[in-house]
Parts: sequence; C-alpha cells; structure tokens
Amino acid sequence: MAVFDTTFLIDWSGRESALRTRAESVLLANVRAAEPLYTTRLNVAEMWIGVHRSVQRDRELERVQKILRGFRVLEFDASAAEVFGEQSAHLITRGRPIGDMDILIAAIAITNRQRLVTRNVDHFREIRGLVVESY
Repeated sequence: MAVFDTTFLIDWSGRESALRTRAESVLLANVRAAEPLYTTRLNVAEMWIGVHRSVQRDRELERVQKILRGFRVLEFDASAAEVFGEQSAHLITRGRPIGDMDILIAAIAITNRQRLVTRNVDHFREIRGLVVESY
C-alpha cells in the first residue's frame, strides 16, 4: 500500500506529459493490485495552496476535489507526532534538516506502514524507516 505525495497528485492530474504518463502507470499498478489509494491531510493542505493561488479558484477547487475523490486521507495523530519528533531530531543531529511538511508526511506514512510515492525522493532520502518509491 502507498501514500501518494503532492508531487504525484499534481503530476497525475496535470496536462499530458512524461510525468503524467509515469504517474498514471504507478496508479494503475496500485489499482490493479487492488491496493487502497492513500494520501495525507497534509498533502490535501498543500493542494489547497494551489486553489488559493489560482486566478480561477472555483475551477481549481473542483479539479482538486476530483483528484482527491479516489483517495483515502490519513490523518496526523499522536503516533505520527512522536515519529515526527524522532525524525526531526535525527535529521538535525546529522546536520541534514529538511522541511517540516515533508517530515510530517513521512511520519504519517511510517506510522501507517505505507510506502511514499513521490517525485521528490531527495526530500525523503534521509528519513529512517520510510520506504520511498519514485516514478
């Protein structure tokens, strides 16, 4: 099972491109395997940024709602909070801090025993216990 990151959601829903084709391939493989499709509440929040930046807000909101329709949304809970703290401390200690949003998303994937499907592998490379799948 997999958690689909914001990069995936944007690429999969975008205009025809090599990225969209690759994203569709990964999505179809998960659907064929009858795996549930997950994203996180934080990825949903990132999608809202696009809605609020759009000059056609209603149209973008409709697009985002359509994108998210097939995904179950995983929440940030107490277990994820602990993993977030652990991972953040580890990265800071190693001198390799990354953005909090990425660590929060990773913490949700880890606590739900899910791999993370993303184009931004470098953002997640240093997070212990996270299985990252690129496309």
